[in-house]
Amino acid sequence: MKSVTLKKIFNKGLIATSIIVASSLAATTHANERIAFFVSDLSNVFHQSQATEAKRYAKEKYGAEVVIFDGKADSAVMTQNVDQVAAGAFDGASLHIWDGEAATPGVEEALEENIAMTSFFSPITDTGIPTARSDEATVSFDMGAQMAKAWKEANPDKPIVMVQLGWPNHTEVSSGRTNPFAEGVLSVDPTAKNLGALDASGGQEAAKQIIVDLLTQQPEVNLIYSEASNLTVGTMAGLNQLGRGKFKDGKPVTEIVASVDFDSVEFGQIYDPESSLKVSMGLPPIETARGRIDLVMDVINKKVAPTKDQAEEFFYKAYTISYWSMPKPAAEQWLDAQFSN
Repeated sequence: MKSVTLKKIFNKGLIATSIIVASSLAATTHANERIAFFVSDLSNVFHQSQATEAKRYAKEKYGAEVVIFDGKADSAVMTQNVDQVAAGAFDGASLHIWDGEAATPGVEEALEENIAMTSFFSPITDTGIPTARSDEATVSFDMGAQMAKAWKEANPDKPIVMVQLGWPNHTEVSSGRTNPFAEGVLSVDPTAKNLGALDASGGQEAAKQIIVDLLTQQPEVNLIYSEASNLTVGTMAGLNQLGRGKFKDGKPVTEIVASVDFDSVEFGQIYDPESSLKVSMGLPPIETARGRIDLVMDVINKKVAPTKDQAEEFFYKAYTISYWSMPKPAAEQWLDAQFSN
């Protein structure tokens, strides 16, 4: 009787020990994963915050190591960084690439090595790797609608004429920014005139010159979507040079401007009742970083297919930062939460 009891105790102990060991192994299966995390320009505060959060979040949630690759706002550097993934003993990568064609061979090589490859913002050619994107279209539509409503209320006798400054030939910019913005304006005023997207890929100075030339010839333009914060610096400089960029007592006088990549500089302008910059897309570095890490880990853990015939896109929240719909203290809290890490 005693020997049977001891045997039962031994067996129970062995089973319990096995469960503990198995649980420990399961918990640490991906404890040493190594992830390459690309940012296009680490001098940008959005990407700085994103990189910091990616490292913290991956370590805390998955026990994974994140290595940051800075693209230095240079397509050639970004492509060189991709080539390092297969050679760098990485288990996965979240890419941010400007030239998909140039990066494709490096992506394909990494896939052959069974490295989990994902992309941020844009699918990479026909590689079919999963892509993380911010839900820019919803915000762009909302900003367009808010601007059209505000303009019509303040200037009912002045027809809406809109224009966008950005990257006309960039598929994701068109689908996330240009087109939904115009749709938002037209949802309020179907008679609004759309001059379309002008190529401001040359940056801040290009945007300034476009605004000066365009509004000298067509001063009736009154809704402007500047599709990146660096372009907005040039846009506002051009408007100021022409004596425009004005609101009076919180009402539009000359035009209304929308931007992307809301930051502390734009905060001051949006909530200045005399400035015509009144809305901006808030892209949250904290949530974006977490979404990107979750996606690459889902591929590693076989929850998401490594490739498909057409890249599967996963969308993460973006925010409408608006003079009209977001109180100033709420915008300040948003900035602190997203950029204080």
